[in-house]
Amino acid sequence: MTRELNLLRYVLIIIPAVIAIYVYEYADYDMFTLYFLLLLLLATLGSKIPPRFAIVPGALELLYTVWLCQQYGALMMFPAISAMLCYSRLQQKHTAAALFSLHLVVLNIALSGSSAATIAISNLTFLLSAALIVQLLRAGRGRTDTLFLYDELRRKHFELEEARARLLQFTAQVESAAQAEERVRIARQLHDDIGHRLIRVKMMTEAVIHTLPAAPEAGMGMLEQIRDQLAGSMDDMRAALKRIHYAPQLEGAYALDRLLEEVGRDTGIATNYKVQGIPFPLYPSIQIVLYNNAREAITNALRHGKADSVWISLSYLEYEVRMEAGNNGRLPGEESLLRLENGGGMGLKGMGERTALLGGTLELNPEPQFTVITRLPVYRQRESLEV
Repeated sequence: MTRELNLLRYVLIIIPAVIAIYVYEYADYDMFTLYFLLLLLLATLGSKIPPRFAIVPGALELLYTVWLCQQYGALMMFPAISAMLCYSRLQQKHTAAALFSLHLVVLNIALSGSSAATIAISNLTFLLSAALIVQLLRAGRGRTDTLFLYDELRRKHFELEEARARLLQFTAQVESAAQAEERVRIARQLHDDIGHRLIRVKMMTEAVIHTLPAAPEAGMGMLEQIRDQLAGSMDDMRAALKRIHYAPQLEGAYALDRLLEEVGRDTGIATNYKVQGIPFPLYPSIQIVLYNNAREAITNALRHGKADSVWISLSYLEYEVRMEAGNNGRLPGEESLLRLENGGGMGLKGMGERTALLGGTLELNPEPQFTVITRLPVYRQRESLEV
């Protein structure tokens, strides 16, 4: 029982007792005081008992207050209402209703010697008090439920914060894994592409040494090829070193915008960036995959497609985010396209692996312009979608 209800019980016992002393004349005020002190003691003990055992003190108070009504008149109706507060908190509602009915019957029996008006007023007071007590109990249960829901909400909030911390940790691990994978891929590219090209340059240089004295024109042609090979190797080396040292601070669509801006500034080609749908925050892991796939698609467009224009379209959909990276370079032949669709080179395989890691798909669309499409699922609550 709450503190407020306990205070109300004491008020319903003490105030009528004080009024009765001044209004009525009793033969023995000491016994009258003793009876009410016993009632206060019984009420105090009843408030300490758990609600599931409240039937015992409730029944005792019920009988005791009925006896007081019989002995000291209708003013003792208010201590009877205090007893009703005691047994009304029983968890078994049928038991509480049965005690209420019994209480009303025995009260009318105890007041049978009083006037009809006194009995009617006492019954009306008792019934109105019962209705008020029901409303008080409902309000108390509502407050208890509110506090329980608040505790549950706070617990869920702590769980969400813990899950968010774990998600951020996982995101950092995914980003580190993606960066390590990218460095491995660049190391392989340095070994495979630039290393092989330097080997060819060395062999061509030896051939020039033997050819130049006998055939100057052929030797000069071979020297021009060596120059072109070295220039291409230097460009690949700069691009690889830039990828190793450049660590973009991903901020969703803005990272892709900066990527296109840098590509346009460094190469002089035309770039275009477009966003469709209503943007919403993306997990860092999704941003990493989109950024790396876009960069790989642009690199392939410049290297293999000889494109002079690239574009990126990012679409925010209800259950996924879709990125299309296209270019106006030359289209691959049937054999090349078949090889790309079957996995392609190391760069395309890396794009597919990164996308599959997040449950997405990677598609190639050769018409009308060669386009790489990355689809990644997003998970958002329904409430956020309806806002």
